[in-house]
Amino acid sequence: MTPRKIPKILLDTNFLMVPIRFGVDIFSELDKLLEVEIEPAVTRPVLEEINLLQRESKYSFNRELEFALKMVERCNVIEDELRPGEKVDDSLIRIAVDKEYLVATNDANLRHRLRTLGVTVIYLRQSNRLSIDGVVN
Repeated sequence: MTPRKIPKILLDTNFLMVPIRFGVDIFSELDKLLEVEIEPAVTRPVLEEINLLQRESKYSFNRELEFALKMVERCNVIEDELRPGEKVDDSLIRIAVDKEYLVATNDANLRHRLRTLGVTVIYLRQSNRLSIDGVVN
């Protein structure tokens, strides 16, 4: 039997805040959902988005963003830059398609765009468990 390859998963900004908002340990839940240890990753644009939000946010939201940055410490950082006219979601889609990443997000619009392109999406369901939409190879 061939061992399953380790799933590479891009996490977006809102998914990184799931633990503090809903009390769900995203890393252990991802491992459990996929039945294998995962390789979590974030992109440089996601980190920049968190830093920008921190500079512009109120204290209460800033606490959530600080927590998101703590979650990033457990992820690989993909050095990437936004291309002209590209938004953070666009770059996540580009990387997911080009490098065959799964994407973890709760953003309904992003989920729809990813699924249209055949990208597997992981999201929080009913505020307490993760669910998967698509196929994991």
